[in-house]
Amino acid sequence: MALMALRAVKVKIKTLIAGNRKVTPLENAFGETGDHCLRKAGCAIKPRSKPIVKVHGSQTGFTLLELLLVLFIIGLAGSVVMFSGSRLQEKTMFNTEARKLYLTVKHAREISILERRDIVFKVDAESKGYWIDYGDDRTSEIYSIPQKFTVTGEEILFFPKGNSSGGEIVMDNGKGQKYEVAVDPALGNTSIKRL
Repeated sequence: MALMALRAVKVKIKTLIAGNRKVTPLENAFGETGDHCLRKAGCAIKPRSKPIVKVHGSQTGFTLLELLLVLFIIGLAGSVVMFSGSRLQEKTMFNTEARKLYLTVKHAREISILERRDIVFKVDAESKGYWIDYGDDRTSEIYSIPQKFTVTGEEILFFPKGNSSGGEIVMDNGKGQKYEVAVDPALGNTSIKRL
């Protein structure tokens, strides 16, 4: 009860103070009269400042600088991807050609055992090709490698018992990567290793 009486007294005092200044209690609560803030010299109540409201314009889109920067980044990323893709394609092609060489040498040994005759694996470094010579003027097709690669080695003779004359054939991509296909003379087994 006493609390309610105290609140009523406070409201009356504020109303009287506001009435002396010709300000309504509602205006006093907001601290403004019309467009002006309360600035009375002897006033014990500090006027509130007007709230600052930032109004953003309807800016949509991008600036020219932002667009140019995005286009530059896209171009740079595209060139990196294309460069990496061409290098990967060349590396894959080189690995495939080395694998074909290995399988052809291995196939020459298998034919020698199956047909019970001497078979010769031949390499021509100048024409960048290799083939299997079956004898009796019969040869396999000539396998050519791309011009940027080189192949060197000697003729390897495979015998019907599975052994061979032995030898090594090296394929080089011209950029420091090499594969060596080696044939064991005693067993005729073929192996490939990267140099």
